[in-house]
Amino acid sequence: MSKRKHPSTQRAPQTPHDQDDAFVAGVIDFSEWTRTHRQALTLGVVAFGILVVGGLYYANFQRSLRTQAVNRLESIHSSISQSATEDAKAQLSTFLESFEGTDQAREAVILLGRLHLESGDAPVAISVLERADLGFRDPIGIQANSLLARAYELQGRWPEAEDTHLEVADRAEFDFQIRAALNSAARARKRQQDLAGAAELYERILDGFEDDDPDKGLYELRLAEARNMFLDAEL
Repeated sequence: MSKRKHPSTQRAPQTPHDQDDAFVAGVIDFSEWTRTHRQALTLGVVAFGILVVGGLYYANFQRSLRTQAVNRLESIHSSISQSATEDAKAQLSTFLESFEGTDQAREAVILLGRLHLESGDAPVAISVLERADLGFRDPIGIQANSLLARAYELQGRWPEAEDTHLEVADRAEFDFQIRAALNSAARARKRQQDLAGAAELYERILDGFEDDDPDKGLYELRLAEARNMFLDAEL
């Protein structure tokens, strides 16, 4: 017995009139939704406006702050060039309070640390540079930590000086910076009687030289001296 086939059901195509009715219904639904949520929409528009205005104000404020910082730092540089270093130190301390967080403040930290170091006040230089904690992520940080390592040396804090010089050598971009940092770290090792360690660093320096580099001979002499001192100490 054959099964009875049901005729397939097909949706009647929409006429232009049906499409117009659907569009009108959609507009009405949206109008109803808008009326129902009018307060929320108003608050949303106001909040968006506040965010936009706030963002513009903040951008303008930051731009103005940077301009003021640049001009102020230039004025302090002028004081230094006129040998008014004590006045420059006071100005830099005030500058750091007023422009904290700007790139110019990071530069000011280095400048203040250097002035204290040149005045023979290594403890204050260390305090300034450690408190700023500029890291090693960019040239300013590399410069600040090189200065900090020098201050550690002046205080006789040789392990900290060695560690900081080595970190600078690992993070620095240019050969002359790496060479200087490794040489300083070798000096710190010699002061700690680690002559074999100093020789190792001089070898690292020499590995970075071309054969015809005129400065290579200086480090060959330092390497030979460190090795001889090590042999003498072993006798």
